Amino acid sequence: MRLQRFDGQRLRAVSHQEVGQRECAGTRALLQACRLGAGPATRPALMPWLPPRIEWPFGVLHVADPEVARRACLLLDGTWRLVDAASRAARLRVRLAALAADRAWWRALAPHDAWDAGVARTVVGLRGFCPRRATLIVVEQAPVDEAGLRVLCELDRQASGWPRAVRVVLAGGPVPAFARSVIC
Repeated sequence: MRLQRFDGQRLRAVSHQEVGQRECAGTRALLQACRLGAGPATRPALMPWLPPRIEWPFGVLHVADPEVARRACLLLDGTWRLVDAASRAARLRVRLAALAADRAWWRALAPHDAWDAGVARTVVGLRGFCPRRATLIVVEQAPVDEAGLRVLCELDRQASGWPRAVRVVLAGGPVPAFARSVIC
């Protein structure tokens, strides 16, 4: 099995060198908003084929500062845990823990579980997206046009069948009426 972080065709990984600091009050507020309703994402232990229980499977958020959203990506996807790992074996343990958490359908989504996280070029580029784990998608400085709104509506309709929650964060630009604004 190949270790990959996310759908690389639709998302670009955020490098830890793209941000000035690890976190701030705005990042903590965004993380709290992303995790709100993302769980428990559990299934009965003896019935893994049942759909997971997710309170809020798909949400669209807005933050004014794109760097806040990039910081949230790095905190959620485990990048800082990998950067801080003292050795190659320690980095492998971080990755294996993420894979084990992905396979544990009976266990609730924990705050330290790795999410897939990255930046999408456009909202329209998310058409057909299907997450493999809880996912944070950042779209920077992109106004949402009619086609983008249709894609978001399509993703919202599909979300009840997903195994984990997805959050789309529109970073910068005007606040669309359908997005929950995160005050930083």
